[in-house]
Amino acid sequence: MAEKEETKEELLIQAIKTQYSILQLLDRTLLDVYQYEKGQKAEEQNSDLINLAYQARSMIAKKPKLKETYRKLEEEYGIKITNHN
Repeated sequence: MAEKEETKEELLIQAIKTQYSILQLLDRTLLDVYQYEKGQKAEEQNSDLINLAYQARSMIAKKPKLKETYRKLEEEYGIKITNHN
């Protein structure tokens, strides 16, 4: 039974790491889109795309409970989630 629980824990850790990576990729992609569009001439900018990228990034960034969970996993349990040192 302990072996099964360990496997479940490992799967949960992998799922969290994958979720974190996906959110980081999405955030970076949205930032690139936002910056690219803002760098265009005013008449060439896609304001809907700019607003969507901005709002989506705001939703991703405003998850303090999730950030706190990542922090606890790293600091209190020694589970490396983030890619930075």
